Amino acid sequence: MVERSTSATTVTLLPGNSENSTEGGDDLDSAMPDYNGKCLDAWFVADGVTDLPDDLQDVYEMRKHLPEYDEGLRRYRLANHIALSFSTPDGRNIVEQSVSLETNADEKPSYVGVEGEETEENVVREIIERDDLDWFGGKDKLRADVSNKRFESDAVREEVDGVGGVRASVLFGGSDTYIEIMREKFYELGPVEFLETTGMDVEVVPAFVVQPPTMYTFLELAVMADGTNLARVWDASPYPKHYLYVDERKRDETEFEEGSRLSGGEWRENENANERFGQWALEEQDLRSPFSPHTESGYEQYVDHATSFGPFPAMTYGEDGDELTASEVALRLPPLFPW
Repeated sequence: MVERSTSATTVTLLPGNSENSTEGGDDLDSAMPDYNGKCLDAWFVADGVTDLPDDLQDVYEMRKHLPEYDEGLRRYRLANHIALSFSTPDGRNIVEQSVSLETNADEKPSYVGVEGEETEENVVREIIERDDLDWFGGKDKLRADVSNKRFESDAVREEVDGVGGVRASVLFGGSDTYIEIMREKFYELGPVEFLETTGMDVEVVPAFVVQPPTMYTFLELAVMADGTNLARVWDASPYPKHYLYVDERKRDETEFEEGSRLSGGEWRENENANERFGQWALEEQDLRSPFSPHTESGYEQYVDHATSFGPFPAMTYGEDGDELTASEVALRLPPLFPW
């Protein structure tokens, strides 16, 4: 009897450098646009790194320490995880009772941290500290909003050229809880009263407050009895940066620094606008996002169409087995939607 087990994990990073201005950092030095120092990069802290290590356990242990907080915060935004295992007596068949599927559905999401050294202007922190508004419960960090943003498949049996296997998928996303609350208040108060209440400038309430976008990955893992395995990220939000780890080693990543501008070029500190961010914010309003208000079949049609001419999957990694190759398995198994 042989045991087969493989895991795949996506990690989403919001790149940035030190935002601790008391130690020489720049409070506007991240891949978030700052809109002339009045918006996202002035409101929130990024992850304080521009790349992640090769070992997944190192990623989990990394923390950013800022004077605003009494605890270290994670250096990533989201993690999406699948682990599959089973026994095979002959490298072709599966012992049904041995099949196991694990995800990180019970993991608490990362915090969204509010920028807040005394010398920095920040509308969000001003709202937190006001006695007449209790929008954020007085908290300068809130866990990302992941409600209704997770879909998981079961462990599905597959067969390729007489070799059995198991496949599963998870589509998982999250959004900024502060922005989600602002959206509620924006519609509750109306644009004019919202601006008067917060003191924001009109250009600081663009599409991302009217309809907050979601960071997400659509992760799939297939493991065959002969030892072939294939991890695919069928889709990922165009912002920010995503990594694929297989068996806890970094295997692939999406373009970001070189692609943060659609016309090319890296994001810069004190960046007024970020073209990739704008593309991502607008995505929420059509069928390209799995969390937009539409039918599940609409998103399936979008992915099926998009995969026909690329660049999909967004990330992939496979290892050949005794009889099959990862390429053969990829050709035979279309996207497994986790509805």
